[in-house]
Amino acid sequence: MKQLIIGLSILLLTLFFIFVLPWILIYLGVLFSPNPPRPEITYGEFPFRLEYEINGQSYVIEDSLICEFDGFGMDEGKKFRKWKDWLASGNERVTLYKINDTAEIYYNPGSAYYYMNDMKEYETFNHLFPNALFFDSKGEYMGIISAEQLLKEYNIKLISWEYTPPIKNSFFASKKKDR
Repeated sequence: MKQLIIGLSILLLTLFFIFVLPWILIYLGVLFSPNPPRPEITYGEFPFRLEYEINGQSYVIEDSLICEFDGFGMDEGKKFRKWKDWLASGNERVTLYKINDTAEIYYNPGSAYYYMNDMKEYETFNHLFPNALFFDSKGEYMGIISAEQLLKEYNIKLISWEYTPPIKNSFFASKKKDR
């Protein structure tokens, strides 16, 4: 019995050192690492205008994407700047058409990372115009709907997309500790 307890203890310690301790050390390493530089500009409003037709009837959506610096976050390997964005209208999305209670078609104006000039070197953002996106009833992104499919299946045609370009932002190290 004593050998079984010793064997299980060794096994549990080995598993701890192999699977748990490395994650704890990574977490502590990231936690105590310095934050990335703070943005010089932490708030922005980006007006946009989207004109489209459904069954030949014209519609216009004019709104603004509001972007604000939201501190710092961290993942398994590093710290990063967080941004939040929302529409000035209070709408959750730029909805073009509700198909039914289970799905809708919407347009993505972009994210705070794009507009506040905080995308990684390897990231790009291209406006989808004249395409759109599809959401299911759970609010989950289902994919891109091409302009041809929009017209053929839903008789929707995106006419024009006018938006405010991203800002030129600078990032600098804060003199005080940001944790």
